[in-house]
Amino acid sequence: MKVMYLCDNNYAYIAGISILSLMDNNQDADNITFYIIEDGVDDYNKSKLVQIVNEYGREIIFIPKPNLKPFLGERIELHWWIENVFSRVFLQEVFKDYPDIDRLLYIDCDTLILGNLKELWNVKLEGDFVGAGVCEAMGSLHKKAIGLSKEDNYYNAGMFLIDMVKWRSLDIDQKATVFVQKYNGKLEYADESVLNGVLSKNIIRLEPKYNITSLTVYFTEKELKKYRKSYFTYTESQRQEALNDPRIVHFTSTYLDNRPWVIDCNHPFSGKWNAYKEKSPWRELNLSKDNRSVKKKIARNMVMCLPKPIRIEFTGFIHAYIKPLKYLIK
Repeated sequence: MKVMYLCDNNYAYIAGISILSLMDNNQDADNITFYIIEDGVDDYNKSKLVQIVNEYGREIIFIPKPNLKPFLGERIELHWWIENVFSRVFLQEVFKDYPDIDRLLYIDCDTLILGNLKELWNVKLEGDFVGAGVCEAMGSLHKKAIGLSKEDNYYNAGMFLIDMVKWRSLDIDQKATVFVQKYNGKLEYADESVLNGVLSKNIIRLEPKYNITSLTVYFTEKELKKYRKSYFTYTESQRQEALNDPRIVHFTSTYLDNRPWVIDCNHPFSGKWNAYKEKSPWRELNLSKDNRSVKKKIARNMVMCLPKPIRIEFTGFIHAYIKPLKYLIK
């Protein structure tokens, strides 16, 4: 199994905890090699990452963040994103020195792997399918902003299984470059927008247990459909199956809660995250303070005072109809 993570120094320990959980729950895997696309990870954190991987008899390779300016151009709008996230859609450039990689599993560092990934790794990618991922509930205007119809699937980029042979043969890096230029760098969800805009029709839809986002945890599928105004959502039975048999929990940011490495997190899987932190070389590291602005905290508290049905409709209207306007206006 060849697994790709990307992180900077601030997220190195978070990536390490995810990697630790993956190895712990996949000890029957013959081989696991981790490729860390790193942006300024210091020697201390690198040594800790090597330490935990060596303890499980696995391999780790650090690849410095590539120069993506020739692909992204000067007009790219990063907002709070870091440039390194685009490594996920320029894989030919990232792995140009590793032509033997024929299949790759990308996983976000803000995850916890709680089950075996053998079935995921062995998913057949036949015909025109370049990859496999888990759908994200997304409104039609967000899709329209990247050239998709409301019926097209939209995938969360936090976990993605990739056929690297097809990726190279179809020259997806070049297609991604053209896509970024077409939209003048105005991409609401950075690399995820590119991934969906270029490959939405070439991705196999997997069960949600392989990428359980925070919205999947906090909302029933009926509530999520109202919140995101999405054409597609998984069924409630699929959601419950995912929560009962989680393989990859993805601690996506949400106004509903903090994430496990931040003080006062109430996420149902935060206890498991903290348990793996205690097993890691970063056990002495304190949880981060909530660094959201006072304005955001006040807004969040006001919204949370609303009855849940009203809160869902109100925040859903903003997300589905107000938020994407900037990206629809050329």
